[in-house]
Amino acid sequence: MLFRGIRLVQCPTSFLNAHDAAASSQKQAINHAGYKNIVGLYHVPTMALIDTSFYSTLGETELKAGLGELTKNAALFGGKHYELMKKTTMVKGWKLSGEELVDATYIGLGAKDMLLRHDPKEKHLALLFEYGHTVGHALELTKGVSTSHGEGVTIGMLAASYISNRMGIMSDADRATHDALVIALDPKIHLPPHDITDEVLDKVMHDNKRGYLPERAGFCPFILNQRVGEMHAPNKYYLEYVPVHLVREAILWLVGTMRQASAVGSLRALRLALPDSSFHLSRAPTQEKELAELQEKELADLREKELAELVQEKARAEFHVLCGDKENVISSMARMGFQATPTT
Repeated sequence: MLFRGIRLVQCPTSFLNAHDAAASSQKQAINHAGYKNIVGLYHVPTMALIDTSFYSTLGETELKAGLGELTKNAALFGGKHYELMKKTTMVKGWKLSGEELVDATYIGLGAKDMLLRHDPKEKHLALLFEYGHTVGHALELTKGVSTSHGEGVTIGMLAASYISNRMGIMSDADRATHDALVIALDPKIHLPPHDITDEVLDKVMHDNKRGYLPERAGFCPFILNQRVGEMHAPNKYYLEYVPVHLVREAILWLVGTMRQASAVGSLRALRLALPDSSFHLSRAPTQEKELAELQEKELADLREKELAELVQEKARAEFHVLCGDKENVISSMARMGFQATPTT
């Protein structure tokens, strides 16, 4: 960011960075004021050089960080992404062979490319990659909490599936299949002894996915899963309004569950309790009317901006005419959609 304009070459040395960020994302951002990726820009690297021999230097935490994002992809897309986890983490945990890690890198890159080619700035379709990040980011940024990014994302997935199940979007059986992906990875997290519910909730309420939907008092936007390989899609942003009291409930359940897992040694040793399936909250109706009005306003603003640019180009062309600068007149006219032929 300090040297904007220079060529950027990414040389990731971690498994997570290799398949999830350096070689596939245009986002170059940093955390600020307690929030994730809030200051930055979009800039395409000139080249990304991935040397998988670096993986041999990584330990459990670093490998789980990378496997965490792949676990998220398995929930998002199913198919080969789910099959990858079925034959790796769901069989042997985090201890993949070098060849398996290389294959996983290619599959991870393919997942990012699949959506980023259509949405390079991650403004609609590619928002799906934020699944699990809402609570995951909040935990990462909470004082006294320690976990890797990928593990935090999978822990956040448990909160998302809890919410989805409670809202009647995800069935008990589908939730069990979804959560089995996370349990297989067995993500670790260090939690402080005091209650962190309010701090985590505050981070969630200031998540970077706010602003896509009209604000609605008492609700928070979440990306939710319906079942492995099928995301809940209430609108083009894949964002659902979730009641804040349900978010709080999910955080309380999640933190309590992870404390129990730490006490017994692993998530695998726990039998995750499902909420009473006889009671589901009514799904918050996505505000389609408000969303349509917002999109109409955005379109009107865009038209106004285009009109202003057209007026500016016209003024520039007239100035060039007065100055006798024919080449610039032709250039300006072309930008306005007109054909111009130089005359003597």
